[in-house]
This record gives sequence, C-alpha cells and structure tokens, in this order.
Amino acid sequence: MSFMAQKTLEDILDKTIEIVRDNDHALQEAPSTNGGGIRLFKRAPLGIVFDHTDQLQQPRKKPRIHPGKGIEEKSKEFKYQIKSVAVDGMDILAASKNACQKSLARLEAREAAVKAAAKREEERVAALKGIRGERWLPSVARDMQLRLQRR
Repeated sequence: MSFMAQKTLEDILDKTIEIVRDNDHALQEAPSTNGGGIRLFKRAPLGIVFDHTDQLQQPRKKPRIHPGKGIEEKSKEFKYQIKSVAVDGMDILAASKNACQKSLARLEAREAAVKAAAKREEERVAALKGIRGERWLPSVARDMQLRLQRR
C-alpha cells in the first residue's frame, strides 16, 4: 500500500477509533473451567454461555482492493473502498439507536394491540349482557348470585 493510501486509512481510523492504553484486568482472567453455561448433550461444547465477554465480530467479506494496475489514490472509488474497510463508530451508534427505536415501537404496538383486543372483548361482553341479560354467561351469573348472597 502506498504512502497516500496508508495516510488516508490512518486519517479515517483516527477519526473513528478511540485507542485505550490501560488493560482491563477482568478480561484477562481465565474463565472458570465449569464454563457457567448450558450443554445440550453431555460431551457437547457449551451452547449458551452466561458470563461471556462481548467478542468483536470480524468482517464477513474481504474488501476488494486489488494491487497492481496502479491505484489512483485520489479517486472516489478508492476512497469508497478504504471507507468500506474502516469502521465508523458514529454509524454503529446510529444503527444501534435505530434498531432500539424499531424494537421499542414494535413492543408498544404489541401492547396497544393487546389492550385493544381486551377492550373489544369487554365491549362484546357488555353488548351481549345488554341483549341476552346476565344469564347467558354462567360464570357472570354465578358471580352475581354470590354477591347477592353475601349482602
């Protein structure tokens, strides 16, 4: 990689990655031999591990930066390829915030649907009580009789 490409990559990394000098001692300790997880079978590896540290996921596809033919380091395509290799922390935070908002909206919609269904059921029962009277629903009739007997 030429000097200009290396400088461009370093500039991108300096803007997006924070370098920490201190080591975290909790991460260096060896995990217990027990594993603290759930095994599906007796000799199977741990399937669900409770006390795991967050592991960085490696990129699944290699970027296509081919050496050779003379790369124009000032071209838009080259800069796009370099940016695709570098990770922008703000993009990750924005994507996680969007995912959080979507899941929160789904949860609220689900709760609203449950409340609406309960309200519709109560309205249906009230309408049937008005049409058929209290006797159509044996459990309601029993409750009413018990209330009358207690008084």
